[in-house]
Amino acid sequence: MWTSSSNVRVLALLPALAASAVAQHGAYFTMGSPALVIESLDPLLNPGTQSAHVHSVVGGSAFGPTMDFALTQTSKCTTFGVTVDNSNYWMPAVYFYKNGKFTLVPEAPPKHKVYYKYGKGDNTPDLERSEFPQNFRMMSGDSNLRSDDGSFGSAGSQLNWQCHGSGNQRATGFPKGFTSCSGNYVGGLAATMRFPSCWNGQDFNPDRPMAHMAFPINQDGMAGCPDGFKEARFPEIMMEYWLDVSQFDGQYGADEVPWVISNGDPTGFGFHMDFLNGWKPGVLAKAIRGCDIGNTGDPLDSPQCFGAGSVQSEDAKQACKIAPVINQDIGLNGPLSQLPGCNPIQPGPGPATKPANCAGAVIARPTSATTASTADATTATSAPANSPSPVKSSSSAPPSPTDTGSGLQPVSVNSTSGVWKAAGCYLDALNPRSLGNGQLEWWGQPITSSNCVEHCDSIGAKYAGTENGGQCFCGNELVNSANRPGKCTSSCAGDKSEVCGGPALLSIYSLDGIVALQKRKTHHSHGRHFKATL
Repeated sequence: MWTSSSNVRVLALLPALAASAVAQHGAYFTMGSPALVIESLDPLLNPGTQSAHVHSVVGGSAFGPTMDFALTQTSKCTTFGVTVDNSNYWMPAVYFYKNGKFTLVPEAPPKHKVYYKYGKGDNTPDLERSEFPQNFRMMSGDSNLRSDDGSFGSAGSQLNWQCHGSGNQRATGFPKGFTSCSGNYVGGLAATMRFPSCWNGQDFNPDRPMAHMAFPINQDGMAGCPDGFKEARFPEIMMEYWLDVSQFDGQYGADEVPWVISNGDPTGFGFHMDFLNGWKPGVLAKAIRGCDIGNTGDPLDSPQCFGAGSVQSEDAKQACKIAPVINQDIGLNGPLSQLPGCNPIQPGPGPATKPANCAGAVIARPTSATTASTADATTATSAPANSPSPVKSSSSAPPSPTDTGSGLQPVSVNSTSGVWKAAGCYLDALNPRSLGNGQLEWWGQPITSSNCVEHCDSIGAKYAGTENGGQCFCGNELVNSANRPGKCTSSCAGDKSEVCGGPALLSIYSLDGIVALQKRKTHHSHGRHFKATL
């Protein structure tokens, strides 16, 4: 256990937390959620691979190693009461550490509670707020922090840990001064954190995950956003993560901190949260104009909020689960001798460093998550008139189109326009997608490379691409990609003998079996796409 005093700066009661404790009307609403799955995935920072540490995930059931907006809309259920929210939210799990053993701390009701806040200083709706664009994503916090770097205050994430016991001890990092968090009206240890809400119009950048967002400087309108971040102001998301620590009562002293975040952080400062938008378009925009039920307990299916039929039962929320895709012991069956993954304890106070030789295994999305109908499947768009000149691949011949490295075979497809041939395996840049502006194609049948080619040919696209066993993209240009011979090894959902790319990898087809690569500045293209979908 650790007894450092660096993480016990007790905070004054935050106004947001006061609002959560007192039932009142206001320009916000709340939703509680059980976990959808607990495993080592993070499609924002580690797309297509096992993530660095274990996360607790809530939201739509389409969650997987690689994600975009279209995939969220294929969710068959959601863990939230409001069924039109198929967004995903995730945060690191927490462990109890004693005698060299790590015990996964169970979650306590309400487990994950999310607040959507969109009020002005007078607590009336701020009409300058916008709903999130499709494919929008963000995070709050820094996994590497091990001390207070000044980013947690009123103008920051407002990270707060609280023992909801008789003493209600709270701090920015893990609090001390208690041996039990029982005895209050609810009990438990909880983290609270808010997301930034001011946007500069750019996409999420995994190398600089907070660069496109900023926290507001006050509550009112676009004027409340800092310069450079006035492209849009979104509802402020605040989340609580509740843990049931009652089984550990009496096993630690009041001057000890026995908790460790799954990233190897024993201080609590490295807690963080991620968000990937999956709201049905138009629904949130309407709600933030008139839903003022606050914390009163009034139903979210009221006309001014989400309307009749929009709220599901508690049993339906609890029943929404998905199986993990990572074969990893995370401690569900008993204590562990080390944290899952490669996460040695790093108490700081300096930032944590990434251990060597800790690359996550590449994994494929389960095909069942990608074969459901999507309400937003659209056809590919043509290349813009000002597209840069093509940059040819290094060889004019098809770059190893038959070498899949898996024994699976690419196909040749007779279509209306002629015979489409395999052009090879290519990287999907993901942020934004390399083919078809990221628009998933679907026509009611499990995906194969053959039917993807036929579909793309029917809508006049130059290229067809299949990815991750169950995704089809069509387009007239392949942008910011690179040849990856032999790396496409995922079998197709509709025909296991055909190859359909891999995680963040596209099996590309064209009429001549050749593809021309194009380079483009990412932020220009994706920024225009986002503005069009605000």
